[in-house]
Amino acid sequence: MSKAENTPLLNGKATNLTAREAFEGADVEASRQYHEIKSASEDGHQREGGLVKPVIFGGLDGILTSFAIVAGAAGGNLSAEVVLILGFSNIFADALSMGVGEFLSSKANNEWILSERRREEWELENYPEGEIKEMIEIYEEKGMTAEDAKLVI
Repeated sequence: MSKAENTPLLNGKATNLTAREAFEGADVEASRQYHEIKSASEDGHQREGGLVKPVIFGGLDGILTSFAIVAGAAGGNLSAEVVLILGFSNIFADALSMGVGEFLSSKANNEWILSERRREEWELENYPEGEIKEMIEIYEEKGMTAEDAKLVI
């Protein structure tokens, strides 16, 4: 979890709820408290999901390599026909692996994005003032004036 995800909510007493836990528990008051105490630099969004796609794709892609199969077969003094069959079989398996890997990693990434979107929609629905304030602060951090940020929102 990012630093912002671990920011505790305070209401006169310490609590261990994060923005995500408030969302998952449908706790409007906890979400309100979180938005009131956090700064704009603590956006509270998961960062881990951004690495899901390359980790899955890279892992599946790295499992099979055509060079290793062909080099091993050729180094083992196998006939040219066997080396070619092994090479083409590996290329087919690699293509299948990469295709499935890309599909699964894209699916996982899309699920993560939709999860974050559902949370933002829930927060906007349940505490629009806090979300509007958060958006204005984000635009200001990117260089907009407060007046322009409010206009954009």
